[in-house]
Amino acid sequence: MLSEEQFIVQSFNNGLFYLRSIRDYCVNIQLSFYKHNEDYSRRAEALAKRCEALWREIITATEGFVPSSSLQYQLFVTKFTLPCEQLTEKLFGITLATDITEDQLELKAKDNFENPSLELLNQVQSINQKASLLVVDFLNLALEIKDKLISNELFSYSYPSLYDYMIGNVSTYQNVLERLEKGIVADPVYITNREFNANSMMYAILLFLSGFINTSEKDYLDELDRLIPAYSRLLIDFQALPLSPENQRALTERSLNLVQQLLKLMENMLQDLLEANLYFIVEPLMIDQFYTDVNFVSYQLNEIEETQENF
Repeated sequence: MLSEEQFIVQSFNNGLFYLRSIRDYCVNIQLSFYKHNEDYSRRAEALAKRCEALWREIITATEGFVPSSSLQYQLFVTKFTLPCEQLTEKLFGITLATDITEDQLELKAKDNFENPSLELLNQVQSINQKASLLVVDFLNLALEIKDKLISNELFSYSYPSLYDYMIGNVSTYQNVLERLEKGIVADPVYITNREFNANSMMYAILLFLSGFINTSEKDYLDELDRLIPAYSRLLIDFQALPLSPENQRALTERSLNLVQQLLKLMENMLQDLLEANLYFIVEPLMIDQFYTDVNFVSYQLNEIEETQENF
């Protein structure tokens, strides 16, 4: 059973991370349609606003303090987030809640959340309930769009596979919220599945980057072509190797090594993007969102490595 402290910490970390993800996915959807399909853009924009409202509630609940690990791994905002938001606003003529990003950049580290008040517990539970409703609405929208894309009933400047990626990540948050509500602690099988899914995310990001980047960027494309098969082999081994502590530790070590390489690659890409030395056929905000996803997986893998020592 989760302790009250674990409930608060996991709610803060997952809420701030996943709600930003959903907001950024909604911006991607909003920008991907022609005017005659603008109803989907409006629905996505409305969901983005709901995400931002919940962000504000969580930031208020934290009183400006979050676990130090979340700041160390840049789980909520990265050093690239604000300039990517500003560049997205400039390129697409939209307005984003950059003030929330500025507030999140001011969050301070705190590692003692023991004995939370009843008021805080109720407040966080209410936020999680609102997040659960928002998740359902996002999944309904994304599934509706994806189904119409693959049946040639709708055109979008996006891939159906990107919708699969978004749906998968938001479904993970839905599962996290259900486990938080029930107070369920992670077990070894859940951890193994989570690690496989995390590496699948990294593999998908690499494929998206290779499709979004300017095709003349040979050095970046060569690096992507090197990492893609490395992740493919890792995922095959996750499914083929027998479940044992030794195999799990070896797979986690490989996962950590690869994710560090991907982090470095994406840092270079984002720096070049913001200096106008690199072009993607997707809004800058989405590239920063991928980078945030990689940070989150790095955080998860290090957490998994620590957990393995206790089993």
